[in-house]
Amino acid sequence: MKFIIFYKGPVTPPDASHKGWPKWFDNLGSALVDIGSPMAKGVALHNDGSTTDSKTSYNGYSVIQAKDKNKAWELLKDHPYLGLGKEYTIEIFEKE
Repeated sequence: MKFIIFYKGPVTPPDASHKGWPKWFDNLGSALVDIGSPMAKGVALHNDGSTTDSKTSYNGYSVIQAKDKNKAWELLKDHPYLGLGKEYTIEIFEKE
């Protein structure tokens, strides 16, 4: 199964440390499907065609694969992003 992971939290400064990320990605091995990318300045599109700044604070995404959601959580438990503080979270969604 494939899972998309969203990194959610306060905006990180451009010079934010990503210490630990390369090692974490390397440790995933073949479970890493897409390293992903940082995200910023989201825009929400409304059904009337208008746009507003997104109120969602997603900072990036990655895609991993695992047998099931429990195995995916095991892969995420030591992710360095979670060490930034309680306001930083990882959300995981099953890709269909």
